[in-house]
Amino acid sequence: MGRTLGMAGALVAGTLFMVGCASVDVGKTFNDQRLTEERYTPVAHINGDCWGIYLLSFIPLLTGDTTSDGPKIAVLQDTVNVNAVADMVTRKSKELGATHTVDLTSQRTSMWLGFLLIFWYKDTQVCGNAVN
Repeated sequence: MGRTLGMAGALVAGTLFMVGCASVDVGKTFNDQRLTEERYTPVAHINGDCWGIYLLSFIPLLTGDTTSDGPKIAVLQDTVNVNAVADMVTRKSKELGATHTVDLTSQRTSMWLGFLLIFWYKDTQVCGNAVN
């Protein structure tokens, strides 16, 4: 009995470390291609992603922390939305020295985790081009 509870506890703890993530990826290799039609100088292409687990699709449990650098978890905060991820992307653009972030696009995903009955997985991605 103790061994079973210990394994269950280890499984839950391991799962919590993998739940909720926010990340920013930057691409700077353009092969002498322009990112926009206008006369901007490209700095980087930036992709931001944030995902988390929600209770009944609207109560945030564990989500990615979009306000800090590195993979951190936000507890009971609704960070899996376009506003939070666009803020993360434009902050990174400014950090890289860009004066504009153009061509922002977003994508949202939400799905029921059927095997857990009342939990939902949500993901939001925003990408754009940092330019001067």
